[in-house]
Amino acid sequence: MSVVVDARLGQLTFVGGPTLDLNENAILAIIGPNNSGKSTALNEIKALISGSPSETRVIEGVRLDRKSSADDIRKELMPFADANGVVHLPGHSFHLGNIVTWEHTGGIGPFLTKLLISDLDTRTRLSDCDPISSIDTRLKLSAEHPFQRMYADDGLERSVSEIFRRAFKMDLVIHRMSGSVIPAYVGQRPIPKEGEDRQTRSYIDRIERLDKLEEQGDGMRSFASVVGRVVTENRAIRLIDEPEAFLHPPQAKILANTIASQGPEFQTFIATHSSDIIQGLLGDNNARVSVVRLMRTTTGSRATLLTTEDISKFWKDPILRFSKVFDGLFHDGVIITEADADCRFYEGLANKSLPETDLLDVHYAYAGGKDRVPVLVSALSAVDVPVVSILDFDVLNNEQPLRRIIEAHKGEWSEFEPDWLVVKTAVESKDTFLSGDKYREKVQNQLNLYPAGAAVPKEILSAIRRLSRNASPWDNVKDAGLGIVPVGEPYAAAIRLLDRLSHIGVFIAPNGEMEGFCRSISAHGIRWVEEVMKKELANDAELSDARKFIERVFAYLRKKSSI
Repeated sequence: MSVVVDARLGQLTFVGGPTLDLNENAILAIIGPNNSGKSTALNEIKALISGSPSETRVIEGVRLDRKSSADDIRKELMPFADANGVVHLPGHSFHLGNIVTWEHTGGIGPFLTKLLISDLDTRTRLSDCDPISSIDTRLKLSAEHPFQRMYADDGLERSVSEIFRRAFKMDLVIHRMSGSVIPAYVGQRPIPKEGEDRQTRSYIDRIERLDKLEEQGDGMRSFASVVGRVVTENRAIRLIDEPEAFLHPPQAKILANTIASQGPEFQTFIATHSSDIIQGLLGDNNARVSVVRLMRTTTGSRATLLTTEDISKFWKDPILRFSKVFDGLFHDGVIITEADADCRFYEGLANKSLPETDLLDVHYAYAGGKDRVPVLVSALSAVDVPVVSILDFDVLNNEQPLRRIIEAHKGEWSEFEPDWLVVKTAVESKDTFLSGDKYREKVQNQLNLYPAGAAVPKEILSAIRRLSRNASPWDNVKDAGLGIVPVGEPYAAAIRLLDRLSHIGVFIAPNGEMEGFCRSISAHGIRWVEEVMKKELANDAELSDARKFIERVFAYLRKKSSI
């Protein structure tokens, strides 16, 4: 597809780094939390190319590699110039003499920028679906709008309609006999009957009985606009802001896959807050795609280049896919818990008890057990996402997985091991618990209380269960937390250990487990969460320790996300 003004970004530098060298068909996805500068980055790219930037916050500079010459552009535009050398194109005019800006190392000016860049923001997409004025198809550059290009080219209309049908199970149909405007309809495309063509009144009536595109929902209109422009545009550089807006996940993936597969001769820059868009872009391991993650800091934005391997790992690894931890890339930070119920409690507690100024855009994910926690933490740390693990007190039972969790949080096991050994030894030496031999003896005594061949009485089973709870100090540790640690140096070591763990993002429930923050509720797991959520989380006296705990978690995340 030929372009009037042909150039590519050869290099793009973010404030504070990195500098990216870009292929001429590159797709760059810019992701990150809300207000991290994603949309700003697109606006600044356009302003820097044009040569009219104000102070930039995200993009430090661009290098534009010009493929057209000034003479090439002048020849393309000459047929549309009047006697005074003024070019008249839909929506804008330009004097041929100003093409001299193309030869300068600085910006190329707003007119040439408009011919070089397709700028698709959310506002443009919704208005795109209104009927557009008809055109003279004999004039090469008269088609400014996707409907106008589809009106002039059946093949483009069919291509757009096929993609539209994948998302909505209906066709997108251009009405070619509507007078001075070109509207679009959606539904089952009419097939001309014998003796009919597209100008036959009966055929036109069947088109007009379809639903008007401009009267459909925001999602359908936004999708039609992006696909229409991606398939029909012939500008060399595309800027697309939040293509996922108004779309359900399957539609977002189809749209992203379309963006990645259409127009391999163009460059595309996308600002997105959607994991579905990223998965759609990389669905076929697309080598054109790069991803940069932005984070807000106290001094502006920080950019991190994520490798395709880093990103792909999130949905290739079943543990990561199960936890939906990939969505953490689009938030200020991630809180990982062992179970789903813990996620719900800590999220509800934070939202109801923390001042709005202290809240962050946090994603909550559960690992499905302690052994899986380091997998999630390592994946997020590798892509520069601030992450916290909230764990039950019994994680101190064994060296593994505690050691792996600490190392996933970039901690050195040797710095934590001495205090951990003191706590573990002290807990396991408490004389209120049975040794292995003593447990075996007491269980055998219970088993001897009923004759061979008889069913085991319920009271015997209950007695054995009570013995089992006393067979290991760690079986009851969730009921006590720090309370199970002997006073003196072991208790001091436990306090030091929990405090030092919190400095690397590992927070251990001091009351043993989530339920330990409110023991007046006898339920467990999700039923406990349902009951505790009925309380005044911000003021309930029994939940005072829980509020202090979540305040410390968010203080850590605020510090990490603002560095």
